[in-house]
Amino acid sequence: MSLFQFIEGKSFLYRVDPRVKILMAIVITTVAAFTIWWISAIFLAVMLVLYIFTVNPASKYRIVLPLTLATFLGTAWTEALFTNPSLLTELFGLDVFILPFPPQFQVIGAYGLSEQGFFYGLQIAFRASAAVASGFLLVFTSSPADILRSLEKSKVPVELGFALVVAVIAIPKILESAMTIMDAMRVRGFDFGPAQSRNAKAVFSKFFQQIRAVLMATASIIIWTLKSAENIAISADLRGFRANKVRTYYHEVAFHRIDWIAMAILIAVFAVGVYLSGIGYGPLAYNP
Repeated sequence: MSLFQFIEGKSFLYRVDPRVKILMAIVITTVAAFTIWWISAIFLAVMLVLYIFTVNPASKYRIVLPLTLATFLGTAWTEALFTNPSLLTELFGLDVFILPFPPQFQVIGAYGLSEQGFFYGLQIAFRASAAVASGFLLVFTSSPADILRSLEKSKVPVELGFALVVAVIAIPKILESAMTIMDAMRVRGFDFGPAQSRNAKAVFSKFFQQIRAVLMATASIIIWTLKSAENIAISADLRGFRANKVRTYYHEVAFHRIDWIAMAILIAVFAVGVYLSGIGYGPLAYNP
């Protein structure tokens, strides 16, 4: 069974219309972008708590927590190392470097690690992680068919809805494919851990081996993705995709009471976010 396969559940998360979950991800991402960082931290905590109400939450956490942590650390370090010092000086009033990079690295935009860059990266990371956690909640609690039906019910062009559904299916599949490829490489004796020796030559040798392994894995993932895209196209043709202008479904989707309640909560969250941003809790850089 696929790690990301949709499994029907009975909690309120599975009864909420997919359109509401898509709107939730949009609201969380938008409000996190124009409010202070701790609002995003609250969003992230709430999203992670909601996974308790999914089917087999332990397995969901084993997937979501590493991916969210990878997003958090990757965003934090990227922003910390690549943010322009002039921007950090404008935001914080100063920019104290802990590890400055040589001028040659500035050609690719890497200036080095500074105290202000580190704190700025952490604040951006909370925003990105909250968006990722809300997106995976949609994947785990809504079937692709329900997503497509609900979007078409909202008069969204079927081509756009189909593209969104394919993305919802493909992104988790790509991640799962990457995990499978890495497991296969471990079985064949490749070690992804750090070099055991402190010798500079051994460390660099291990580093280039890992770069080579990443390139090989990337090539395999690209090939798998292209084959998967071809299979999806064939499947869509066999099922008469776009054969008729109007598609009919066995199960019709409609808004229920729980959907209107969720919509009211999202509108309230957006309104509170706008209010907090207006009274001084906007996306300000916090420097402890």
